[in-house]
Amino acid sequence: MNNVMICLELTLLAVGAFFLIRSLRPINQLILDLTDQKLIRQWKTLSVLILSFLIGYLVLGYDLWVHKDTSSFISVMIALVLFLGGTFAFLVGQLALYTANDMKHLALLQQESITDGLTRLKNRRYFDQRLSEEVALSKRYKLPLSLILVDVDYFKKINDVYGHTVGDEVLKNLSNIIMETVRDSDVVARYGGEEIVIITPNTDKKEASLLAERLREKVEKTVMATVETTQEVVQATISLGVCALSHVILDKEALLEETDQALYLAKKYGRNRVSISSW
Repeated sequence: MNNVMICLELTLLAVGAFFLIRSLRPINQLILDLTDQKLIRQWKTLSVLILSFLIGYLVLGYDLWVHKDTSSFISVMIALVLFLGGTFAFLVGQLALYTANDMKHLALLQQESITDGLTRLKNRRYFDQRLSEEVALSKRYKLPLSLILVDVDYFKKINDVYGHTVGDEVLKNLSNIIMETVRDSDVVARYGGEEIVIITPNTDKKEASLLAERLREKVEKTVMATVETTQEVVQATISLGVCALSHVILDKEALLEETDQALYLAKKYGRNRVSISSW
């Protein structure tokens, strides 16, 4: 009977130790995936505790093996508790990893739902939502808010002459230039076709027009695409319309309409220029 109890205790300890060792794998994976240093330190602390428990399992197992004749109901219960502890640590590690992966997947899906597939800018749906929010904040706290609408000059001609692949490259390079130039607080979205829109919170019309002019100059000086077959470089220019909330431009619809009108005037009077709403 005593031998049976010893075998039971050693089996419980061995399986518990196995689960403890297995629990380290998902925890280490979590440590590699996490970016929050506080969380990383906490999971590393748990790893150290698990290793400490594992040493305790080995010590107890060795003691049981050396003192085979001292097995009792209490020692069996201790072995059972340690077995359950190892199982618990394993389940916690697995659950934490699955949850983290699921949250990452959901975050990726959410990001994809608001991202334009070609330019990787925010899409029109996200822009509409953010513009409504920014207008409301601007009016509530009496902060300036400006809007910049960007259009690639003669984009149809670029597509017709060089093909849509080159046209796509132009749009992607334009998006990169804009993202490198704007602030982190600005919202850049593909408005439609070759148009890109920029929301500039806490920015008045003068500041927004300076940003628009920097963008225009950068694009004018940059090779926007290269024809793969001939290595011909493709230059492009942009026209920009700028408008801001004011005592006349009071809501989202008016802001969009006036910015679009400013862009229309930039194209009408020669393109490759910034047009600023007079309102």
